Amino acid sequence: MQIHRFKLLCILLLAPLYLHAAVSAKVDQSTIYQGEKLTLTIETNQTNESRPDLRALQNNYSLLGTKKITLSQHSTGSVVTKTRWEILIRPTSEGELLIPAIKVGPEMSLEIPISVLPAAQNPAPSEGALRPIFLDAELDKDTLYINGQAILKARIYHLAPLPLDANLTAPESKDALIKPLEEQKKYTTIVRGQRYTVTENSYTVFPREEGDIEISPLFFSATLSGDSVVELNSSPLIIAVLPKAFTNERNLWLPAKSIHIEDNLPTLSQAEAGSTFNRIITMEAEGLPASALPSLSALQNELATIKLLNVVLEEQMTETGIISQRIEELEIAPKELGELTLPAIDIPWWNTEVEKGKTASLSARTINVSPASASEIADPMKNKTMDGQAPVTSTSNSKILIWLLTIISMLTTLGCIYSFNRLRILQKASRQTEAELLQQQDLRKQVASDIAEKNTFQALSMACNQNNPEIAQLRLIEWAQSFWKDNELHSLEQVCEYAQNQTFNFLVLDLEQHLYSQNPDLWQGDLLLEAIDKLRNRHQRQLLDMQAGDKILSY
Repeated sequence: MQIHRFKLLCILLLAPLYLHAAVSAKVDQSTIYQGEKLTLTIETNQTNESRPDLRALQNNYSLLGTKKITLSQHSTGSVVTKTRWEILIRPTSEGELLIPAIKVGPEMSLEIPISVLPAAQNPAPSEGALRPIFLDAELDKDTLYINGQAILKARIYHLAPLPLDANLTAPESKDALIKPLEEQKKYTTIVRGQRYTVTENSYTVFPREEGDIEISPLFFSATLSGDSVVELNSSPLIIAVLPKAFTNERNLWLPAKSIHIEDNLPTLSQAEAGSTFNRIITMEAEGLPASALPSLSALQNELATIKLLNVVLEEQMTETGIISQRIEELEIAPKELGELTLPAIDIPWWNTEVEKGKTASLSARTINVSPASASEIADPMKNKTMDGQAPVTSTSNSKILIWLLTIISMLTTLGCIYSFNRLRILQKASRQTEAELLQQQDLRKQVASDIAEKNTFQALSMACNQNNPEIAQLRLIEWAQSFWKDNELHSLEQVCEYAQNQTFNFLVLDLEQHLYSQNPDLWQGDLLLEAIDKLRNRHQRQLLDMQAGDKILSY
């Protein structure tokens, strides 16, 4: 009996503690607009260090921050300690919602109903509240070279779907070429805990003037629910435009991510005189408009007639910028037999990714022009039949026939003598003609070789003047093949063996050091070009001396 009285007394003494240990929860406002935030306060007098389990809030709310406060109350000589958590949350949807029961240790709070009204109905959004719709515009670069590419993205963030009359103006600038990129796209993102739909428009910008240029603000307008009109302006965008990083002989300035050139003749090595063939040259550039791509092929050639049939400019819009192409279709008709050299094509450009000058190149093409193949034309033979006459049997006619046969015999004899003499003259003329043809072919080959050497030297001169060691190496080998008439010459070491010049060897060694080392110093091609010019002049003097010696021997 005493034991039961003791248990009852313990329960009565501990009951107030259980009542005070309950978890309480409240909010600072029960009705808000979507995008606004509210404060959930949870309070308990538990003495342990249990924290509120906030996982139940993740379904319909964004957690913005928490703060813990310890409260102490002194009453009738005793101390009561309470723990309070202030949790800043934002509803992610609208309508009638519940703040779920929050568990703290072994205790649970009660659910709290709240109302979330549409953001568009908010007459006066509070400071810090998320707007139902806003506009943002940004550039991926605020500093770039003249004619370089920048990407401008205009984004409309909206909680509700855009109305049908929504309109966004395109960016404009009198100092830049602006083109729309890919089609408008939509996606979702989280901004300050709120899920927005983003409608994005992209543009590519190519400044045409140096200095600071301004892109006009973008203007957005739409009629929201309740016939309220929203009008938004983006901030003006400023781009600092740098001048050209270098100049060259063709005055080309092509800042791009990548440029390369190719044609359809890598395997063509033979052509027939009197025929034509087409050459298609394609230049592709990433980060340049098609209108900025230069012409590629020279139409002047001493050994061929070159006509430009067609030029096609194409542009492909991508998320990372513009990719453009220039396609030139040429008709080439060789004029003479021998070797036809189509000179190399070198296009200097500026790589905006590594901030370095580059050269897009297409090697020289050499095509052997052979005589046209003879086609056998068989003419139908027409047999002619003559009506025979009856023989004359009279005696008077016999004498006439004898005279006719005599005359025919004499004419036949004279004809044989004439034919024999004529055949001997023709054979002699034929031997002379063959010799002249061989001489003409040798002359054509020499002229073609001289033209090929001249064209490759011009390409080599351009590479040296541009101080480009990579292209100079290629052009030097091409020139050496034409100069010494050895198509098996493929290395700088072989070129030095042919040159037999110590100064030239030293300059080639310097070129190789710039090619294969990490030396940051700029290579200068003027000395190498001067040494090559001396080799050409020496070779020309040797040819003149040989021709003079041949003339003396002929006398």
